[in-house]
Parts: sequence; C-alpha cells; structure tokens
Amino acid sequence: MPPTTFIVLPTYNESENIVRLAPALFDLDVADLQVLVVDDNSPDGTGQIVETLSEQADYRGRLHLLRRPEKQGLAPAYIQGFTKALSLGADYVIQMDADLSHQPKYIPRLLRQAREYDIVIGSRYAAGGSVDESWGPLRKLLSWWANRIYAPTILRVPIRDATGGFRIYRRDALIGMDMRRVKANGYVFMVEMIYVAYRLGYRIGEIPIHFPDRQHGASKMSSAIALEAALRVWQIMLRHHRLQPADRRDRLQAAANERAG
Repeated sequence: MPPTTFIVLPTYNESENIVRLAPALFDLDVADLQVLVVDDNSPDGTGQIVETLSEQADYRGRLHLLRRPEKQGLAPAYIQGFTKALSLGADYVIQMDADLSHQPKYIPRLLRQAREYDIVIGSRYAAGGSVDESWGPLRKLLSWWANRIYAPTILRVPIRDATGGFRIYRRDALIGMDMRRVKANGYVFMVEMIYVAYRLGYRIGEIPIHFPDRQHGASKMSSAIALEAALRVWQIMLRHHRLQPADRRDRLQAAANERAG
C-alpha cells in the first residue's frame, strides 16, 4: 500500500481560496492524499464550504474538517491538525497555508525529498527560491535578514528559511519531537518546530520554491506579529538549547518500556 499523506490547512476566512485550493490539491498525482482543514469558525463560511465539498463524490473520504469554536491561534491549529492526522494513520504530514502562497505543484517534490529527510521545508531562500516580485525592498531585506542572519545566528541552525510554513514531516519525526514541547502560539511556531527538530537530531532538508503573495482574502501577518516573533526566538533558544537526540519521545518511551519490563 502507498503511504498516506495528510495536508493540514488551518483556515480563518479563506472561503475564496479553499474552493480553488481543494481541487488543485486533489488533481496532484499523489497516491492516498488526504486533506484536513482546521477551521476557526470562520465568519465567511469557510467551514461550511469545506463540509459541503467533503460530501461530493470527488472529495468524499479524502477531505476532512476539524472545527474549532473560535480563533485560537495558528500554532494550536497546526498541533491539533497534526495530532488528528497522526490518529488517522498519516505517514507524512504536510503543513501549508490555504492562501495559495504555498503552491501545490511543489508537493510531489516535497514527498520525494522526504524519502531522504525527516523534515523538508519549501524554502524561499534556498538556491533557486524566490518571493513575490511585488515585495518592496524593505520587506525583502527584513525577511532575508530574519531567515539568513538572525535566526541562524541565535539558534545555530543550518536552515535558510526557518520561518517558512510550507513543510513535510515524517510520522516518526512528529511523534519523536513530542509537540507538547512547543509553546509558541503564533508564526514563531515555525521556528520553534525547526529548532526542536534540529536539537533532537532529525534530518532537515530544503527545496526551493517561489512564494507569491495571496490574491484573495486578507493577510493575517503584520509588523507587530513579525516583531514579536523575532523577540521570541531568544525564548525558544533558552527553552530548548539542552535538547539532544536522546530526548526524542520514541527513545524515551523505549527506555521507559525497558525499565517497566
């Protein structure tokens, strides 16, 4: 049997995008592809749209909806989505935005690279990667500096796009990382997940992607969010810098089982 791949999509007011994204995902030549939408009770009816689509023959049994009662933060949405995907038998879990900035065409390559790595990032700053041409010079500089200078210097991780949110995780990596360790509740969640994985010794790869701006709906990113994320990088370093491969959840569980036996 082919491995089961779950795509986890947190949504809040993404009705215009989800109707475009769902068919694009299921048109991919990927065996046993499942999509899990984690919706925060979007006022624009995103959850209802997903529910309606999931009842259609083309999507039945492949498109899933996890409803949350209100907007509770990006990190909890991903963690709940990852946990649900694992409980449904996911071998690979892909995280991506629902705004079409993360283009579905890169998913087959992410899956191919995941045969060699535990985590693969769709990277704007790997060789060959790029961002939307409409970005101004200051925005480009700040994003490049955060990912190529600031986060690598503080965390000492050889990753070129630590804030990138287009990723694939192998099942055993997500379990071994123990997501209960992750405390971030916003976009810095991306950085914390990568730092925990790196400290635990997981193999992390990157593939270049082009990152276009969203065409529909409103962005949730702001300068205040970006500043908060930058400051919290120090907090992440202090919280996790002592982690090592022996602290993986699977190894800790195995040791506990040995002691119990």
